[in-house]
Amino acid sequence: MTVNLRPYTETDLGELLQLIKTAFKEHEGVVDPPPSAKGKTLAILRDELTRFQAVLAEVDGRLIGSVFFKLKGKQLYMGRLAVLPELRGRGVARNLLEAVEDEARRQGCEAVILNVRVALARQQAIYRHWGFEAYGYGSHEGFATATFIRMRKLL
Repeated sequence: MTVNLRPYTETDLGELLQLIKTAFKEHEGVVDPPPSAKGKTLAILRDELTRFQAVLAEVDGRLIGSVFFKLKGKQLYMGRLAVLPELRGRGVARNLLEAVEDEARRQGCEAVILNVRVALARQQAIYRHWGFEAYGYGSHEGFATATFIRMRKLL
């Protein structure tokens, strides 16, 4: 499988929305608050992409993965890493992460940072395997206990 990485363009919006909804559907009923992907619309996604850049992964012209990122001081924040469930375990997410790390280095960043839900132990383990370390906790609005872990990979 040959994966092509490229920047997001406006023409990708509809397919990107479907990818995100499909990739995050497995978290429904697992995380609280529910994943925002469930209620995401084209308008919401379009607005998010005015604040974030995105790299897309495709095979034979089919969108199979994506990641969003933006500069936060001397760090590059990465979020919404998504790969179609049937294509996981083939290095697509790792390729997207490497693209983010390359961009972080180009921008002179010290680290790549992200948030991962407390309830998603498998995802936490994957990020640790990729060199990320936990450095704090945070809560979604209205929650008294931690709902996500802040993770960082120094470059």
